[in-house]
Amino acid sequence: MSTRVLPPLPSWLADFEKRGFRTENATARALLERRAGAFLTGYNMLRRHGVGELAFRLDPLPLDDQGFAYEGAAFAAAAHDLLLRRRKNSTLDDLFALAGERYPHLMHVGAGWVGLIAPPSAVLRHANLDPLLRWLTLDGAGFARTFLRGKGWNERFRRKSWSDAPSHTVLHQGVGRALWFAECADAAAIRRRIATFPPQAHAELWAGVGLAVCYAGGADDIAFDDLTSLTGPNRAALAQGAAFAAGARGAAGHVPEHTAVGVRELAGVPVEEAVEWTVSAAHVVSAGELDIAGYRQWQHLIRERAARHV
Repeated sequence: MSTRVLPPLPSWLADFEKRGFRTENATARALLERRAGAFLTGYNMLRRHGVGELAFRLDPLPLDDQGFAYEGAAFAAAAHDLLLRRRKNSTLDDLFALAGERYPHLMHVGAGWVGLIAPPSAVLRHANLDPLLRWLTLDGAGFARTFLRGKGWNERFRRKSWSDAPSHTVLHQGVGRALWFAECADAAAIRRRIATFPPQAHAELWAGVGLAVCYAGGADDIAFDDLTSLTGPNRAALAQGAAFAAGARGAAGHVPEHTAVGVRELAGVPVEEAVEWTVSAAHVVSAGELDIAGYRQWQHLIRERAARHV
C-alpha cells in the first residue's frame, strides 16, 4: 500500500548551494549531499510504494547510505500515520518490523521529523516506539527544523530563552547534528555558530555534531584537529555523540571506515568499546523509569565514561 496522501520531497532539498549551505569543501559537500539524497529516496520510495516493496527499493543502496534512507522512510511512515490518525497496525509499525533491528536509531530520528508538521510530542503520544530510543524523536525534530526551515527559523531558535527542560536540550542535539550539514563539515564555522548560542546549550550542540561526524562522515584532518581541541563538558559531549554513532552503525552490522576513524578520534576508543559504553549505560538506566530523564541519564553516563578517555 502506498502513502500518496503525503507530498513528494524534491531533490533540490539536498542541493547545498540552493539551500544556502556552505559549499567550499567539495569532497564533504558531495558526501553529505549524497546522505541527504538517500533520506529523500527513502521518504519518496515509501510514499510511492509503501512498506511492502521498500527493502527491494532501498537495500541496493550503498550500505553507508541505507540508514539515511530508512530514516527518510520513517519520516514518511510517521507522517502518514499522524495524518490518518492511525495508532494500531500503523505504517511505522510495519516499517519497524521490516528494518527496526538494523536501523533503530535512525528510524526513531526519522519519526521525529514529524516535528515539521506537528508538535514533536505528537509522535511520542501516537507511535509504538522503543522506551529508551523514543526520545531520539526530539533530536530528529531539532535536525529537521534546522535543516529545512532555513536561516530565519535558526535565528529565532538561537535567540529563544534557554530552558534546561530535557526536551529542549535534546532538541539542541538535533540542531547540532544539522549544523554539520549546513556548515558542510567546517568545524571552525560550526564552532563560531555554537558560540552564538547560550553557554548552557553548547555541550548539547556538540553532542549532535559528534554524532553527525561519525555517522555521516566528511571530516578531514583539519576538522578533527579543531574538534579534538575542545575541552571539558563540550569534549565529553562530542565523544558521547560519537558513541551514539558507533551504536547506530554497529546495530546495522556495517561500520564504515569513516565511523571507525571518527570514533577513535573523538571518543578515544575503538568502535566496539564505544558501543559497550552505550550498552552498559542503557542497562543501568533500564532499571528505572525510561522517561526523558532516564534518556538524559543514559547520555550523561556515557559522557562520564568518555571523559576518562578524551
